Amino acid sequence: MARFRYKALNVSGRLLEGTMDAVSSKDVLRELDKAGFTPVSAHPVGTGDSRSWKERLTPDPKPAEITAFTLDLAMLLKGGVSLDEALVILTQMETRRWLVKLVRSLHTELSSGQSFSAVLETHPTLFPPLYVKMVEVAEMSGRLEEALTSIAAERQRIENLSKRLVSAIAYPAFLGIAAVGVLFFVLLYIIPQFEGAIQGFRDRIDGSALFVFELSEGLRAVSGYILPTLIGLLVVGLLSKRLLVGRSLGMEILSRLPFTRRLVTYTLTLTFCRTLSILLANGVDISTSLRLIGGISRVPRSAGTIDAILADVRQGTRLSQALSQRPLLPAHVVQMLRVGEESGRLSESAARVSLFYEAKLDAALARFTAVLGPVLMMSVSVLIGWLIISIMTALMSINDLLI
Repeated sequence: MARFRYKALNVSGRLLEGTMDAVSSKDVLRELDKAGFTPVSAHPVGTGDSRSWKERLTPDPKPAEITAFTLDLAMLLKGGVSLDEALVILTQMETRRWLVKLVRSLHTELSSGQSFSAVLETHPTLFPPLYVKMVEVAEMSGRLEEALTSIAAERQRIENLSKRLVSAIAYPAFLGIAAVGVLFFVLLYIIPQFEGAIQGFRDRIDGSALFVFELSEGLRAVSGYILPTLIGLLVVGLLSKRLLVGRSLGMEILSRLPFTRRLVTYTLTLTFCRTLSILLANGVDISTSLRLIGGISRVPRSAGTIDAILADVRQGTRLSQALSQRPLLPAHVVQMLRVGEESGRLSESAARVSLFYEAKLDAALARFTAVLGPVLMMSVSVLIGWLIISIMTALMSINDLLI
């Protein structure tokens, strides 16, 4: 047995934390559920990292590689191959060492009598709880191949969505970085070339031009700290990505900016409805579905709201009613989910909402890129133009004084 630290909600919706001894986190969640609590999470208490330094420095496999493994496994199962034989075949087909090692580990643990979902649960960084739960339900219903195909398709959709989000932000970010680079270059290398010409005339030149020269002097005074500062910020960013598990610093920033807040709302609605639809269609109960959705949400403060909704549902409140009482989804989305809930087709209604919001998100990303790119270009042009005009004004003022 191992010790697990858990989080759960009581009947009043209050968050409780504690520890429990169990064989796996699944057993902890099951015991909490039997006790009348709403399980939120269960993680092993730190027992030290037994990995070698080489393993620690080796980057984790990319999500797309796990998706490809899932799809290959589903295709083999669809061809009539047993799960045990499929894992053996994958070890023979694969050339990537990490994947061969992973599949062999899965095969060994599966051969010891464990279920496939229990085997996957021992690799939480590669197979998240949502993945494991869908496999667990599929094993009970004998639909493992269908579940793996559904998982692979959904992961591919999420990966494509992530690529679109990154692409939409990458171009404006590149322009912003380029603008800052040009500004630094002008202030550090161009402006100093004209300082000799204004010596003795500083009190007579225009205030805007004087500000440019003083800014250049101040920046050169701290130029030795610029590179170390940038490296430090990069290191802090990488560490925060590793340490802030379950949180997204980028999403936190985007949710606070007025021109990207709507994108975050669309992303949250799409993720909630699409995941709910898939889980319900694969036989996962509504309480477990909400718990898993709360676990994958990266939108700030949404996980706590989903936990509160889950507590309401566990007390007998209908999902649509619980959603209407919390600021999570737009009102018309809640209404559409209410219609599906009343007709017994909640999964289908959630799927329709997700398709609608996927289209809205694509359109919003296109508008965001189309507007922000030119705005940044104009800002860079105005900035460089202001620097040039300031310098020329100062030189012309000196020339007039000399004449």
